[in-house]
Amino acid sequence: MKKKCLCLIACLLTVTFMFAQNGNGGNDAPIPFKVIKTSSEQNQPSKGPIQIPEVYLDGNTLSFDAAIEGCEVRLLDEDENVIFSDFIAISQTSLILPATLSCTYELQIIRGNFIFYCEIEL
Repeated sequence: MKKKCLCLIACLLTVTFMFAQNGNGGNDAPIPFKVIKTSSEQNQPSKGPIQIPEVYLDGNTLSFDAAIEGCEVRLLDEDENVIFSDFIAISQTSLILPATLSCTYELQIIRGNFIFYCEIEL
């Protein structure tokens, strides 16, 4: 009987932790990024796995992990013109995009020889 109770408690705790909110403003899924390698050494294999940043969008606020510290964040319009650009400082965990932007944009995060990009709607 004790084993069944302990097993039930362990299962309940596991389920509780799985559904706990992750503190990103209510958005549960990170923005899915595609990756481009921009250096001239495109045919050379990578020396390790690429850490894809976790970025969440809530209104006009981007929240992210430490993977994009020191990176440039850009928004491009449909004609590939840079509409907004900013650099992420060390320990910065969010970026507020201008409230005047309201359309579909390409979000780019530039880190070294890689560009992580996706479409977002503001």
